[in-house]
Amino acid sequence: MSVLQWALLIVGAAAVIAVYVISRRSSRLPKDWEPPSGRGSVPRGGVPGLPGKPGADQMDMFAQGSRGGEFDEFGVGKPRKRTEQDLFGEPEAAPAAAAPVEEKIVTLLIAEREGTAIFGPKIHLALQAQGLQYGEHRIYHRLQGGKAVFSVASLVKPGLLDPAEQQGFSTPGLTVFMLLPGPAKPGAALQDMISTAQSLANALNAEVFDASRQPLTPDNARTLKADVGAWAQRNGVAL
Repeated sequence: MSVLQWALLIVGAAAVIAVYVISRRSSRLPKDWEPPSGRGSVPRGGVPGLPGKPGADQMDMFAQGSRGGEFDEFGVGKPRKRTEQDLFGEPEAAPAAAAPVEEKIVTLLIAEREGTAIFGPKIHLALQAQGLQYGEHRIYHRLQGGKAVFSVASLVKPGLLDPAEQQGFSTPGLTVFMLLPGPAKPGAALQDMISTAQSLANALNAEVFDASRQPLTPDNARTLKADVGAWAQRNGVAL
């Protein structure tokens, strides 16, 4: 396969992975989340505790506290009970926020040995034989608890692998990718991903390459595992 062909295929694979990563990040946001307006905006539905007042501001909160005619020791809100520890003990330190886990994308490429096309029916049979399931983004996934451990897409943008379109479909290869952290332990997930990619390649008269377009030799596989191990150690994730 020529350098130009590789370049085009990797651009397509990168676009597919980018869409997947962005959608996964978006799915983590609360359903009612809205970006801040920069003008003291409040959550949708208003300030908590002030039903029916979506535009409530800080003055509304103080008014709410004063309607009962009761105040705490600072002159706002309801009175609160004070314990001996409150009066004489050291204030409790707030728990430190956990450091965010760094995201990592692990990618393998599967390309036909002679650089020719792989046809749809053969691809879908191979994917299903590996227990991969068609689903979100119209690509295949290894699922655990309903969540994707790793995914498989076409190397040709936009990467779709729709079984309904397999008869007229062909591609020079596939991309297998995993976004860490995921639902499975990274060490086991990576081993499954490598084994699955190699089995797919055997069924499709293809070869497995790493993200640098180098054949996935045992040495390269060990390097990839060490890289994931270093990521896990750096982020305090069990391997």
